[in-house]
Amino acid sequence: MPKVRLITNMCTHYRVKLFEYLNEKLDIDFIFFSEGNETYWNKKIPLQKGNFKSISLKGINIGKKLRIVPSLISILLFDNSKVIIKCINGRFALPVTFLISKLRKKKFILWTGMWEHPSTIFHKLSFPLTKLIYKYSDAIVVYGTHVKDYLISLGVEPEKIFIGWQTIDNNKFNKLVDNETISLVRKNLKVDSHEKIVLTIARLVKEKGIQYLIEAIHQLENENLHLVVVGNGPLERELLKLSKDLSVKLTILNYVPNDEIINYIAACDLFVLPSVSTKTFKEPWGLVVNEVMNQSKPIVVTDAVGAGVGGLIDNNKNGIVVPERNSYELSRAIFKIITNENFAKMLGGNAKKTIEGWTYDRMGEQFIEAIKYVSSDYLSSK
Repeated sequence: MPKVRLITNMCTHYRVKLFEYLNEKLDIDFIFFSEGNETYWNKKIPLQKGNFKSISLKGINIGKKLRIVPSLISILLFDNSKVIIKCINGRFALPVTFLISKLRKKKFILWTGMWEHPSTIFHKLSFPLTKLIYKYSDAIVVYGTHVKDYLISLGVEPEKIFIGWQTIDNNKFNKLVDNETISLVRKNLKVDSHEKIVLTIARLVKEKGIQYLIEAIHQLENENLHLVVVGNGPLERELLKLSKDLSVKLTILNYVPNDEIINYIAACDLFVLPSVSTKTFKEPWGLVVNEVMNQSKPIVVTDAVGAGVGGLIDNNKNGIVVPERNSYELSRAIFKIITNENFAKMLGGNAKKTIEGWTYDRMGEQFIEAIKYVSSDYLSSK
């Protein structure tokens, strides 16, 4: 049996290489428990399989928020692994994994990107249990400095927190996109040659703050800006109406295959992720920012985006960070980029240089450091 077992909701395209790296370095296997039944996950995007040992567990969905996975209990009760790594997801899977790990005296490592606890009634009631998990986890791997600072504010010992910097496959997104492809994208979008494309890639939901981006573009009174949104969700009709009322040129693409996203990034003039905090959500990271940086594009994000405040964006050097829910400051940042070509190139060039150092090796090493922290005896000789 493996010495290390990592339990998480699903295997996405941006996690495969991390898991393969850990598999190369450790005696490890993986359990996936959600089968892609996450409310935020676009079912058109297939889940992945990689070069590592894994099983996907069947479960029972009760409503949209709770998934019961009975087989997880039996696996954990008879599991011979010595270290359990568990993501923060799963109203059933998290407490069950934590409690059984403690009962069986296994080392428990939490993996989390949460940097503000949701304020729904359920989450207020569950917060004491969540704090216990933070306190009694043997180590915690976090997405960035923003999560580390949050945990420290709750009394978690800094020495047991390891920053597993959020990473994507740079080789997939740093490829050169030829001018012919870019011209074809602009033609398909019906963007005029003199127009600048403001791109965002996000679900059409309140927490993504797209309404503030539409308002920001309206405030600029610039007819040469064309907002392109890649994503789907319940707010599509509302956003289209708002853009029409405010005379903002808006194109919404409900779905673009992951392999083609790079073409839209390459075709844009700047990228904006205007996420906002809600009772149920605060952007843990925003991996699309990593993707865009690979194409040397100027980026604007709000301070409700983990990537903006967690160590990736250096304000006014490789991107711009503005206050959330502030269309005026958002418009100022966009104006600064579209009216100053040298500044825009500087931001994009620095973004490209920054992201080159954000690799799966760097991310994976922090998981290994966390395992060493709980006990170096659990590392394999691989």
